[in-house]
Amino acid sequence: MTLPTDWIPFGRGVRAVATHPCGLIAVAKPDGILSHPNPGEVAEKGTILIAGNYSLEEEAFHVRDGQGGIRRVYLLNRLDSPTSGVLLLSLDVGVADVVRKMFARSQVSKQYVALIRGRGLRTPRGTWQDQLSKSKGPGGGVRSETGAGAPAVTVYQWQRAAGGTLPLSLIKLEPRTGRTHQLRVQTAAHGHPILGDRTYGDFEFNKAVGTARGFKRLFLHAESTQLSFDWQGAKVEFKAVAPMPEEFTEALAADDGEAPGKGPKPPRRDAGTPISPRLRIRL
Repeated sequence: MTLPTDWIPFGRGVRAVATHPCGLIAVAKPDGILSHPNPGEVAEKGTILIAGNYSLEEEAFHVRDGQGGIRRVYLLNRLDSPTSGVLLLSLDVGVADVVRKMFARSQVSKQYVALIRGRGLRTPRGTWQDQLSKSKGPGGGVRSETGAGAPAVTVYQWQRAAGGTLPLSLIKLEPRTGRTHQLRVQTAAHGHPILGDRTYGDFEFNKAVGTARGFKRLFLHAESTQLSFDWQGAKVEFKAVAPMPEEFTEALAADDGEAPGKGPKPPRRDAGTPISPRLRIRL
C-alpha cells in the first residue's frame, strides 16, 4: 500500500522516493535545501524541506492536511544544506521514536557517494577510525576536527577515477557513527577532501576542478538508507534510494579542456585558474 504524500508541501525539488504503511516516508533532498528552519533566521521560500511551522521540541513540521486539520510530519535525521540525498520522515510519533533511537545507536545503514581529490587511494577499500571534537566556527556555526573527542568510523570504497587527467575520484562512504560533518572531516583528514567543500576542503582544488568548470555544489550525496525493526507485531523492512545526481557524472566525465556535457570549451577571457601540477599528482 502506498502512503499518500501529495498533501505535504515539500520544498523546491524535494520528492518522496519510498513510503511504508507504518508511516515512514523517505524523500530525496536536493543540495541547497535546509532539513529544517534555523531558529531566528528567515529562509527564502522553497528552501526548507517542508513548508510549515516547525517545532524544535518535537522535531516535527506542523502541516495542514487538506481536510481542515493539522498533522505532524516528524523529521528523523538531517543532512547539511549542501548535501543532497535521502532523508527519513514519519507520520507516526511511535515510529519516529523507534527510528530516532536506531539512528542514535548507529543501527541504520547509510551509504553516500562523494567526489574527492585524487585519482586513487593507497588502499582502495578500508576503514577510517578517528576521534572528532566539535567547536564553534566563524559566525557561530559548528565545526569538527580530528584529534581528541568521540570515535568516528567510516568504511570507504574507491569506485573510479574521472576521465582524462582530472585529479578526481568517485568514492562510496558508509558511516558507522554519526558525528557532525563526519564524512567531510574524515575525507579531508585522510588527504582526499570532497570537491566543493568550502569549510574543510582544498580551495585551490575547488576552484580549478569545480567552479572554473561550472560546478558550484558540494559533491556529497546520501544515496541510500536501509533499516529493519519490529512494529506492532510485524517486521518492517525499509530501504530508500536516491540515485546519484547527474552533476556527479558530468563532473567525472568532463576533461580539463571540456565544458560539462558540452564538448570542447571555447576560449574565454575569464577561463579561471588552470589546474596546477600539484593537483595532478596521483594520490
